[in-house]
Amino acid sequence: MTLPAAPPQGHMYLFDSATPPLTDGSYRATVATDVSTAGVTPTFQTQRYFDVVGPRFSVPTAMVAACFPPANGHGAFQNALPQIVLTRRTLPWERLIVGPGTSLGTANPPPVAVTGDAPPLPDTAVPWVALLLFEEGEYTFYRNLPLEQVVPAAVFQSMGQPAGITCDAVEATAALIASLLPSRQELQLLAHVRWVNVEDRELNIAWGDGFFSVVVSNRLPTAGGQFRAVLVSLEGRSDIVQENPPATAPDGTIVATEGTISARVAIQPPLKPVGSVIWDPQLVRLIALTSWQFTCAGPGTFQQLMQNLSNAMFGSVADPGQPPLTDTGHLPISLQDRLGATEQVLYRGPLVPYALTRDALGPYHSADQARRVSPDTGTEDIAYAAAFEVGRLLAAADPRLAQSLMSWRRAAYQQSARASTITDIAQRAAATLPATMAEMLHTPIAPILSSAATTAVVKSAPPIADAYGLTTVAGAPGLNATTLAAAWNLASPAQAAALLGGDPGSLGGVVTSEALTTRSDTTLAAVAADAAGLSRLTAARDQAVQSAAASGSL
Repeated sequence: MTLPAAPPQGHMYLFDSATPPLTDGSYRATVATDVSTAGVTPTFQTQRYFDVVGPRFSVPTAMVAACFPPANGHGAFQNALPQIVLTRRTLPWERLIVGPGTSLGTANPPPVAVTGDAPPLPDTAVPWVALLLFEEGEYTFYRNLPLEQVVPAAVFQSMGQPAGITCDAVEATAALIASLLPSRQELQLLAHVRWVNVEDRELNIAWGDGFFSVVVSNRLPTAGGQFRAVLVSLEGRSDIVQENPPATAPDGTIVATEGTISARVAIQPPLKPVGSVIWDPQLVRLIALTSWQFTCAGPGTFQQLMQNLSNAMFGSVADPGQPPLTDTGHLPISLQDRLGATEQVLYRGPLVPYALTRDALGPYHSADQARRVSPDTGTEDIAYAAAFEVGRLLAAADPRLAQSLMSWRRAAYQQSARASTITDIAQRAAATLPATMAEMLHTPIAPILSSAATTAVVKSAPPIADAYGLTTVAGAPGLNATTLAAAWNLASPAQAAALLGGDPGSLGGVVTSEALTTRSDTTLAAVAADAAGLSRLTAARDQAVQSAAASGSL
């Protein structure tokens, strides 16, 4: 399938599933080669085995991008189906719901008749995971149980009897599991794939390629209860996974018609022994891949909660047991300073009983800079310091913001180093650059510096011909042949020059070049006709080559 262009920011694309090319399991690859020679065609073949490995008995925490309701959250979640978002897009479809005694990687037996006109589902379209919601008192949660104590013997055998495997497990009554567990028809509707824009900070909750798999529960939490959402494995559990939804709900009501998803009403289970690891035919255990807990605090929208706030708390205590607030909305609390001493300070949240002016003392570089003393009471106020620290922690928890800040700092350092280099070179080369640093950083410097350097070379004094001062030295009295001839009573300056070394050039004398032999112009044809001359040149060349070969130069 060809994917469309990436979704724009604020939008997403939904897919029914994302099946991998190979499901998790063991495979054998056979390569055969036929070679024909002299009428004989031998076949050479080799076999190799490999495993496609993925999460099977637990889901790593790093693979969970988000969950809702949030872990350990408190809120009005009674109108929201719990869901879990995974960074691995193919995870819900990487394994098959196979029956006991069926080898992994093969299709299930033909399913029973399907309700309505829907065709039978292919195994690859049915997720092998389900998100079940349990209320406190309905289940028992175990940690690190051996796999053979979690799944039935037939299922353990169909899994290949892996040795030394421990996993978490959730246990509940068979009636409760039957009422909560989705059928194969429902499982395909409770999982999908989302594709979001990688630059979308709101939707791309984990830094990646923008693809996420989402598994949704089929049960709504009730107000005032504590719940645990468990992502369970259904691999090999065709003994409890039905093909079609039940015709009636556990309370006797009719389940919604075809094409809709209904929340099933869970029955209250009987009491069961806690901590027992002995099999009970009335209890069912499932592999818990991951789980989290939350509390459904009860109904109430944001508008209702805001309207029910008691404004009498400002300056007085309306309800017994509530913390007393000052008339400015501050809450007195105890705080330990850096030395460990306890002091009373004032804290105030963003909701205040009157309008405030914007703080004009920032920006701050640390939370301590935002600490101040209230002029009315002389007590330290940490409201702005706490707000600064909350914002800093939220920013630090965003990996993309940290990367952006690091890139910004690195670019700033590079620009600063470039500006210092440009300024130094410009001063040395006497180049004319723009006055402002912003224009200087965006000006092509290379041609300007090249032109300035050329101008400086042209305008400079020419180099000294007699760098060592030989001309001046030659004019010294002790080196002048004429002066020495007179002082020494010599017959001629030539005798003085001979006494000084005999080289007129070293004494500053004029050295005349020898006369060149006058030769008339000639032609190439005349040169080629000179056989004797060419013979001498050839002999000289051969001698030079032989000398070079003897000396090792060639």
